[in-house]
Amino acid sequence: MTSRRKILSYSAGGLSFLLFLAILLVDFADQSLLPPLINTILEDFFQDTTNVVPLGWVTFTFTVLSAISMIVAGFYADRRSRTKICFAGCLVFGVSSALTVFVPHGQLGYMFFYITRALNGIGVGAIIPTIFSLVGDTANPKRRSTAFGFVSAAILIGRMAGFVLAGSLADHWRMAYFMVGLTGLVLAFGLLRIPEPKRGAQEEELHDLIVEGAEYRFRIAKKDIKNIWSNRSNFWLIVNFVDVIPGAILIFLIFKYMKDIHNMEAAPVNFVIFLVIIFGALGALTFGRIGDWGFQKDKRAKALIALMCNGFPILFMILFLRADFLIPDGATLSQTLAVPGVWALIITIVAAMFINQGVNPNWYSCLTDINLPEHRATMISFASIMDLIGQAIGPLVASYLATIWGLKTAMWSVLVFWVLNIFLWLPVLVHIRKDLANVHRVLEERALEMKDLLH
Repeated sequence: MTSRRKILSYSAGGLSFLLFLAILLVDFADQSLLPPLINTILEDFFQDTTNVVPLGWVTFTFTVLSAISMIVAGFYADRRSRTKICFAGCLVFGVSSALTVFVPHGQLGYMFFYITRALNGIGVGAIIPTIFSLVGDTANPKRRSTAFGFVSAAILIGRMAGFVLAGSLADHWRMAYFMVGLTGLVLAFGLLRIPEPKRGAQEEELHDLIVEGAEYRFRIAKKDIKNIWSNRSNFWLIVNFVDVIPGAILIFLIFKYMKDIHNMEAAPVNFVIFLVIIFGALGALTFGRIGDWGFQKDKRAKALIALMCNGFPILFMILFLRADFLIPDGATLSQTLAVPGVWALIITIVAAMFINQGVNPNWYSCLTDINLPEHRATMISFASIMDLIGQAIGPLVASYLATIWGLKTAMWSVLVFWVLNIFLWLPVLVHIRKDLANVHRVLEERALEMKDLLH
């Protein structure tokens, strides 16, 4: 390949990667609109904010349909064009969100909203596994954790964008969904303007052959599912939904905990969340880069860093939970920050999240590395469903613990799940070298087959 062609190839890959990040950012911004708008939407539909169950059903239906869509889209993404499947998902996602602007008031409006969010779940389910698979074939394996660090940062920034947009358009909440949906539609058509990354093109064994014109024709088959689960690292990486539970509990209880324990109002808590998201994104980028650097020296490095990023936050979380201060009633943000002990609490929670976000890029990279190119979307879909299970279990467990034993006990349970998660990473450390070697062995065999067909 000439230098000019290399430059053009890298430029196209960079633009594609930026588009994938933008789609994820908008996707997660859309998913983050509902929590800040719960009371506003309930008032709009029912003129009452006491019964949250109707919106609970909205979230439940969104989650179930998203999970089903992920499985179907993940399997077919490993057999057919991923950009086309992602395009279809973006269309469904964009149109369903944009149509929210026409939702009427009252209970009829609730039914309309329920349908649009259900469709939105189907669209989101098609986006997640395809985007992650495309990223895996866009990023060089030597920089794969760094690439997934940017993915994790885009997701966090998308969540923050959703919170901010919902808060600024609370009186015109339909417009928030319309704006996100319209942006999603624009990005969807961007997918039609980029070349789809060639499956397996970044793998060391296949790269030169694919550059010469060979094609990686291998696709997932139903019989492969059993073989995939024989990969021990796959099993432990995917069934480990525990790593999602601590974050889910913190998000669920943080406003109530800060108010009930420290008398901190919503505005200062939002400031803390803003810092958590910013430093969480920086943590994902930092530890993603460290993962890539360590991987060149030890093939277990990414798993080891993920394990450490699960363990060290425990120390900061203990300090956070032991903080003892009370903010005066009606204190402004500046007055709150002036209270002794507040900044120590903020630093501990921000430090904990900065380190903990280093798990995601190394986890995604491990899962990509130990699977063949035609298996990755399917495995990401399974892993995403397990994450959804963790996100559902966390608040449920926390609500029971808070009701029976109190709010502090519920927050201390975060430490229990973080400790348990450490033990669930240990089998990955044991098996990952062997599983990586098996993948490279298969790729070497396929490279020989491709070379024979090419010549």
